[in-house]
Amino acid sequence: MPSPFASEQRGKTITLLWLFAILNTLFRDIHQLVVASTIEDILAGHMNGNPVTEGALFIGAFAVELLLLGMLLSQLLRPSHARIFNLAVAPIAFAGTFVVPPTDLDDYFFATVVLATFATIFVLAWKWRTTETDHSLNANRESAAPMRSQRR
Repeated sequence: MPSPFASEQRGKTITLLWLFAILNTLFRDIHQLVVASTIEDILAGHMNGNPVTEGALFIGAFAVELLLLGMLLSQLLRPSHARIFNLAVAPIAFAGTFVVPPTDLDDYFFATVVLATFATIFVLAWKWRTTETDHSLNANRESAAPMRSQRR
């Protein structure tokens, strides 16, 4: 069985990590729904002391869509494009975790797990050497080799 960290498996591994982050975020949200004060806030049209507006709902939907796209595009895009996508979106998702800061111990736990997952996605994408990247690096090295020999 190939290593999940091998370059040819990297897209699958990152896809699973996006799914892991999504499920942790979803479970944290569901977990909060058993707290009476959360239900009271929702019924009053507030969340964490902020009014729930159409704009806030849209931003939340956009954030969720980024996570879902991370899962989908890590598998469907060409590896070089998936790598760039993950390098761009993982830091955005990381920063987005702080939009609604943790308020209690279980929120801190879930936030820590999700932050570690986003950081892992970023590191794996950073170290992901795709065949397209390898070919362009080799082409650059080959084109630079004659120049180096001419300088001598």
